[in-house]
Amino acid sequence: MAGFLFRNLCGRFRQSARIDRRLSPRPRCDFVRYVNGTGGHNPRVSAQTDVSAAKKPSIRVTLVEGDGPGPAVCAAVRKILKAAKVPIEWDRQTVRVRRDPITDRMAVNAELLQSAADTRVVLRGPATAPADDGSPVSTALTLHKALRASIGVQLFASVEGHCPFGYLSMVNVRDNVSAEYSEIEHLVTPGVVQSIKTVTRRQSEELARFAFDYAVAHGHRRVTTLHKANVMRMSDGTFLKACRRVKCDYPGLEYNEERLDKFCLQVVNEPCQYDVLLTPSLYGAIAGAAVSAMAGGPATVPYAAFGPDVAVFGTMYDGPAVCRNGVIAKPVINPTGLIRSATWMLQHLGMPEIRLRIEKALDETIRQGVKTGDMDGVASCEQFTNAIVKNVARQER
Repeated sequence: MAGFLFRNLCGRFRQSARIDRRLSPRPRCDFVRYVNGTGGHNPRVSAQTDVSAAKKPSIRVTLVEGDGPGPAVCAAVRKILKAAKVPIEWDRQTVRVRRDPITDRMAVNAELLQSAADTRVVLRGPATAPADDGSPVSTALTLHKALRASIGVQLFASVEGHCPFGYLSMVNVRDNVSAEYSEIEHLVTPGVVQSIKTVTRRQSEELARFAFDYAVAHGHRRVTTLHKANVMRMSDGTFLKACRRVKCDYPGLEYNEERLDKFCLQVVNEPCQYDVLLTPSLYGAIAGAAVSAMAGGPATVPYAAFGPDVAVFGTMYDGPAVCRNGVIAKPVINPTGLIRSATWMLQHLGMPEIRLRIEKALDETIRQGVKTGDMDGVASCEQFTNAIVKNVARQER
């Protein structure tokens, strides 16, 4: 009986995959130009022009504030970008997740998808609300799948004034939507559940090529792939083989492979031995959480998801809300991660000079000791934001 159920599920999955391939065009592999802002997601932005150098029409960006600390951190970002005179017109949308009765998969509201298709750039705050049927859901995962934003990038960098583990600089290029994040589970029999981990050569090679291209484009020297091939020989083995094939095209980069558990042990003692991480979905989430704590906390880490048609900029998990020991029902709201994501978005939109100005103002604010509680400071989100705005204005004088 269990075998019959498993074969039936696999058959349905293969049929669904064939339908998805017919409905969706083949994704392009050259994502790195979207990271650098040279691909021009927004047709109104020239790839060769720094729009910060001259007055330009407003660029439309989809804004998803989310819930919890989302509205507060998004308000902080909008205030800072307004102070820097960034020509952006916000298309404010609400994310709603529901279960599709036909596919039994989570789906995102059509209005948000249409806005993202029009603007091709999304800035999102944290969203933790359950689906419409009350079931727990990862809103970010559902959104990334709906937008085919299959590759995620996390940037970890400590800043003077807040270096809990000393200076740290690292990049995590991770899969967003497959392997353990395929969300294919079923009940075999009462008390027994199966979860299917899907790994494909094509998706693995696409992710690896993105990571190596990113390393070359940004001057990194070393790429480390995290795995558990000693346990999951076929799935992680397929991933490693794909990474090795792609590595042959980049002889100038050092390439290493390391088990996830060993990495978690080594990174605490010697973080400087890692440069660019190449990770499947679940391993990337675990490694990213560990490194984010070392870099200053999840609230300080920018995150971006890239696909062939859209780029999504946001934060790790619900990072902006950090609950402190001894503080009851009063979370600390830190907008740093979303601010850094917004400046990354400006680079993507062809505004590198404005990105540098805002990042300098942010770093200067932290060096001056104006920090939120999770960074050993006493400033509120509003006070922290106002200090950044003052430093932005000071640079214009």
